[in-house]
Amino acid sequence: MYWPKVLLRNWYAIGLLVAVIWGTVAGLLGYTKPNWKGLAIVWAVIAAIILWVIYRAKRAGAKELVKLNAGLPDQINLINEGVKLDGPNGTAAFLPWRTFKGWREGQRVVLIDQNEGNSFVIVPVAQLSEIERQQVRQFLQAQIPPVTR
Repeated sequence: MYWPKVLLRNWYAIGLLVAVIWGTVAGLLGYTKPNWKGLAIVWAVIAAIILWVIYRAKRAGAKELVKLNAGLPDQINLINEGVKLDGPNGTAAFLPWRTFKGWREGQRVVLIDQNEGNSFVIVPVAQLSEIERQQVRQFLQAQIPPVTR
């Protein structure tokens, strides 16, 4: 639903873009005689706006990642009783295994799904060897079932 929402929110800009495209194509095919210098300026403005939007989106994404990283735990320990999280500034949390409903593995992380809401614990495994990953899988399987999707 992302793209339909974007299109509906920006219907005026899309309408103007279609009109400029139509004018350019009609001029190229010889149906109209547009002011080519003016049309080039319009296309330059459109390109500048598109580049500005891409730049702002990337900058906003980078800010969100910095904010997210600041709140992530510094260390995650999987122990027999549950998951121990040591966070920034000396904060700590403990989640017993009964608070989790399952786990799933990606290429770079293992997600341990919590029972409540859409929450999960992210365990980075990209730096682990295949033997170490297998040990993590076996430990998690002994505690909670894997989620199949």
